[in-house]
Amino acid sequence: MKKVILILMGSALIVSSCASHKKIVPTEVEKSAYEWYNEGIQQYIDHDYQDAEHSLDMVNAQHPGSIYAKRAVLALGNVYFAKGEYILARDYYNRFIKIYPTSRQVLYAKYKIALSYYNSRNGYKLDETPARLAIEKFIEILKQYPNNPYKGKIYTYITNSAIEIYKHELFVAKFYEKLHHLKAAQNRLDYMYRHFKDVNFNDDMLFLLGKVYWHLGKKKEAAEFFNQLKKEYPNSKYVKEIP
Repeated sequence: MKKVILILMGSALIVSSCASHKKIVPTEVEKSAYEWYNEGIQQYIDHDYQDAEHSLDMVNAQHPGSIYAKRAVLALGNVYFAKGEYILARDYYNRFIKIYPTSRQVLYAKYKIALSYYNSRNGYKLDETPARLAIEKFIEILKQYPNNPYKGKIYTYITNSAIEIYKHELFVAKFYEKLHHLKAAQNRLDYMYRHFKDVNFNDDMLFLLGKVYWHLGKKKEAAEFFNQLKKEYPNSKYVKEIP
């Protein structure tokens, strides 16, 4: 009897060992593309993004090439966009544009790509690359679709992005000026003057330009910037600080 128990124990160990190395793969229920897609959209509406991602992935897994597989690609972009995962969102939007270049939804996908860059802005004290890319993508849309339904919002987004870039450039220029790296400050301000001289909020830029050129010994150029400041912004607080 003792011998039988030992044999049974040994068998149990072998079975247990084999079971521990066996990978259990869950099987998915077969559903129509319509069912998977509708479930995913409803989960997206309910902010259940993890389940929405799964359901929409299953559309492509079980029904590749279907009309709902096409819609699922765009919907997955929206899911990741809603989650704030903008790199993944752009991947799906770009995938949609590449696979379905003649779709009427291409404009929407391009708009969401531009908006994803806009939403990725970090504030003017950090890297302004997302703001620059947002402007670039929005301008592309305006050129390709001059009468698009997002035009009003796009102009607002471009303006906000431009203001952020302006603030960033000014922030960096002031930083260089405080460290007495006047040549570096001048290069930054010269760039700003080329791109922002016509905006209506640049009195601080003009004052800093005059100040930097003054300290560099370029009194004539400095005077020109100061005169422009007095002419365009007579009520600016910087007028009293002109040397």
